[in-house]
Amino acid sequence: MVTRPIHNPLEDLTITSRILGLNITAAKTIAVYGDMNGLIYERLQMETPADRPFLEGFDAVCALADKLIKICRAQGLPSPEVISLAASGPVDLLKGELVNPPDLPTWEGAQLKGRLTVRYNLPVFVENRSQAAALAESAFGAGAGLENLVFVDLEPVVAVGLILDGRVYHGADDRAGEIGRMQMAEEGPSGLAAPGSLTGFASGLGMAELAQLRYPGRWPEPPAPYDLVQAVRNGEEEALAVVAEAGGYLGNALVWLVNLLDPDLIVFGHPGDVLGEALLNPLRASLESGLRGQKALPRLAGSKLGSKLDDVAALMGVVNSFRHQSD
Repeated sequence: MVTRPIHNPLEDLTITSRILGLNITAAKTIAVYGDMNGLIYERLQMETPADRPFLEGFDAVCALADKLIKICRAQGLPSPEVISLAASGPVDLLKGELVNPPDLPTWEGAQLKGRLTVRYNLPVFVENRSQAAALAESAFGAGAGLENLVFVDLEPVVAVGLILDGRVYHGADDRAGEIGRMQMAEEGPSGLAAPGSLTGFASGLGMAELAQLRYPGRWPEPPAPYDLVQAVRNGEEEALAVVAEAGGYLGNALVWLVNLLDPDLIVFGHPGDVLGEALLNPLRASLESGLRGQKALPRLAGSKLGSKLDDVAALMGVVNSFRHQSD
């Protein structure tokens, strides 16, 4: 019996191939039409139906993608040749399945890759959204030209994406970077993790809970994360103190990463990119204290892609695989 070689779908793609990109979290689903250079031609966004069973939610995601494709075809743009998916982790990258995502508990085991492949008859490349964001910043953002980068994702949980020696690092079970479960105190805010965890203290939702815990007179209920950001921008002392505490815990957690990986740059995603020095100053002080002068600090920066980060990250499953297909 003659064994035929397995066809590699990357061989059919070129630098001009168009991509249907999806970025899915419980808060929102983004659909983009883009290319291998990270250029976004069109985008649509909706609130993810995270409270519905997966199959209902999947139909809604596909309806959004169908609408986007229709808009692009009306403009005379070519049909996408491949699908790129970034999804809340953890993700089984080979199977393209969600593995107990903290913000999408009803989508546990969701077979996104298989169902997208059948629905659109296109190859599908999957990436964990934190790693996809790290790839986006490495290729097109703050880390362009750097070989070693850590991206710190603060939504929906605290996680890191790792670019080491120019390659994304996933770990043995595709779970590298899930640092949000680290226990920082016996009790405290939760976010989407355990009370007192790093996600509890430093994620967008966790900082909102921390605000309510520390200043119940100002916030009898946890504020919306954007409202807390706005309070920081307005210079409110209570808000600045909350973010400073969060930055301190986050700095403590990153000390071991800096010692272990020696990155050139640490990039912070939303809301870290808009909190700026209100978060980075206490974080920097915490890092300096933990390193005790034994090591120089890496450069710290907010996302250069900013509001475009999630859009570009949606493309990176394909873009990264295409760039490294000959490795």
